[in-house]
Order: sequence, then C-alpha cells, then structure tokens
Amino acid sequence: MKKEINKSLSVKFIDYEVHDGYPSIYKMRKWARESYLGKNKNSVNIKLASVNEMKCLSKKYFNKRKPCNILSFPDVLTQSNPSDFLGDIIICGEVVNKESKKFNIDSDKRWAHMVVHSMLHLQGYDHMLEKNKLIMEKKEIYLMNQIGFSNPYYEN
Repeated sequence: MKKEINKSLSVKFIDYEVHDGYPSIYKMRKWARESYLGKNKNSVNIKLASVNEMKCLSKKYFNKRKPCNILSFPDVLTQSNPSDFLGDIIICGEVVNKESKKFNIDSDKRWAHMVVHSMLHLQGYDHMLEKNKLIMEKKEIYLMNQIGFSNPYYEN
C-alpha cells in the first residue's frame, strides 16, 4: 500500500533553479512534506544559496569560515504563539553535491537527507546532546526509509 504524502505542508522555493545534479522542485517538496510530522496546515521556505552566500551565513551564525551544506532557521518569533510557518531552510547545492561525491553517496539520497534533517530541526529536534542526537538520528533513519532511502548514517 502506497503511503499518502502529507499535503498539509506548503513549500515555497526562493531562488531555486535546478542545476545539473540538483533535484527537481517536485522531489524537494515531496521530501519536505514526508518529513513534516504535524497534522495542521503549515509552511516552510527553501532557498538555494551560492557558496559565497553560505560562507557569509556560516560566518555570521557559527563563526566558521567554510560554507556549510544546509542551515535551518526556525520561526522563533512565533514559538510561544504557534503560527502556520515552520521557518526557512537554506541549501548550498554545490556543497551538498561535493559531499555526495566525497562520501560516494547517491546525490538524491544526500539531498533528501539534508531536507529531512533540516525539517526535523524546524520541528524542534536537535543533536546538541548525545541523547537528543540519538533520538533525531532514529527519526531521520525512519523518515529516509519512508521516502525510499536507506540509513543515511550507514554506507556500504
């Protein structure tokens, strides 16, 4: 029996142009929706960033000089008063694709894992403490399996 995709999540794309090796908007939306654990209508923005944009964001928020693969910005302004907006996901496609090649991981699997991981952050999961990391990784493995990918933490 085919699992019904959660359509209660609206996904808006900002500056997202499909380049060689980047997944389609259809796939990205599907992965985000599959990772949404809520039942109420909600939304998320996904932005594609250049390496330079991501370097600036990494420097500003983490004091790191290298660009990261993906960043999640939960809608902290409405945390005490829940809204219908989860937050923003910013992806550096060049970094994600380099990691995919470096670790010999299928490109779609790497992108899907980044989306799942970020969606969980937007929904309150984190990996700062070992206990929370294990909970989050277990949820990621489950969700990746639900969308047709194997465990992202175990390759070959």
